Amino acid sequence: MRTKAVVMIENSTSGRLFHAAAKRLGYLPILLSEDAGKYRDLDPGDLVTVFAKTRSIEAVVEVCERLQTTLDIQAILSSSGAHAVVAAGACRVFGLAGADPDAISRCQDKFEQRTRLKAAGLPTPSYKYATTPGNAAEFAAAVGLPVIVKPVVGSGSMGVRLCSTLPEVRAQTSHLLQAADFATSPGVLVEEYIDGPELSIETMGQAVIGITEKHLGPQPFFVEVGHDFPARLPARVRKQVTLAVATAIDALGLHWGPAHSEVRLGPNGPVIIEINPRLAGDFIPELVRLAYGIDLVEETIKLALGHPIDLAARAKRCAGIRFLNPGRDGVLRWYRDPASARTVKGVVEVEIHALGGAPILRRGDFRDRIAHVIAVTPRSDQTITALEQALALLDARIAELHDQ
Repeated sequence: MRTKAVVMIENSTSGRLFHAAAKRLGYLPILLSEDAGKYRDLDPGDLVTVFAKTRSIEAVVEVCERLQTTLDIQAILSSSGAHAVVAAGACRVFGLAGADPDAISRCQDKFEQRTRLKAAGLPTPSYKYATTPGNAAEFAAAVGLPVIVKPVVGSGSMGVRLCSTLPEVRAQTSHLLQAADFATSPGVLVEEYIDGPELSIETMGQAVIGITEKHLGPQPFFVEVGHDFPARLPARVRKQVTLAVATAIDALGLHWGPAHSEVRLGPNGPVIIEINPRLAGDFIPELVRLAYGIDLVEETIKLALGHPIDLAARAKRCAGIRFLNPGRDGVLRWYRDPASARTVKGVVEVEIHALGGAPILRRGDFRDRIAHVIAVTPRSDQTITALEQALALLDARIAELHDQ
């Protein structure tokens, strides 16, 4: 009998959770990657890694066909939004459960997503697809500064910047049009800036699991430095947000699988920033598990396997995460044992992302993080206090390069 396997295409911050869940369910996890060595938390003994050109559906299908000669592949999925359409396309080829590749593709093009949401009558920021720095600056002047300039396709806040002057708009547009990392589109998206608290809504199909309160670092970047689940919201606002996201998901045709939607609470109510056709990253699934007892990672794998899923909450606690980001470039120095942060009541995880002596060169996105702390308690104020205390005990300092 061939071993039953679950194929994962590349990784996200939740990748290791997917590997562990597949093993718990009795399946061999297989990671397809162009460079598995880039994943800092990958345990070589935890799963099988296979090289594949993961941006190509044809290449992934070819590798899976080869694996099928010795393994029984039961599911193909990805924890990375950038590879969601490849996973969906491969599932269609093999007749496996999965999302509609066309719906995923439409959703990942942020300009097309904006257009569809606007056509559905949903609140979205004013926006323009700009192909030159001049186009971008013209729109920014018309809609009013500041504006956000970002790639048409992307995730993890990569390439997203708040621009407060027209020269900044032109410079950021020029950078995105020329940078190899963002060369998937001949244009950029310029958006009206909505000032207000940011939330994310975690869904599975049309079912709303819960709402996450997000904390952002200093502008002009949009690096997420923390999350609280569930968000502290009045019932009226919660209802407005839930209805807007459910309508958006339906308008985009995302009727299968997880989605991670981002919303800002503007002066006139909730405004949809973007819908991501994937499970949330940044350990948000772990916060949901700790707070509600719902393992979204495991339920996603069960869905991909064609098994029944259970989204009923088993607990009502409050979980949160805080990321430690460096304040400047230089060389990282740790001045206290991270174990001290683990002694704080309510703290369940402390993880160091960068070792002492590592060079720090900030990029303005999720890759800047050097550590994180997770806590869970019965009340949100208790969780926030525990996170603040633990973070204060992570004594990291950035030395000048010449101080080595």
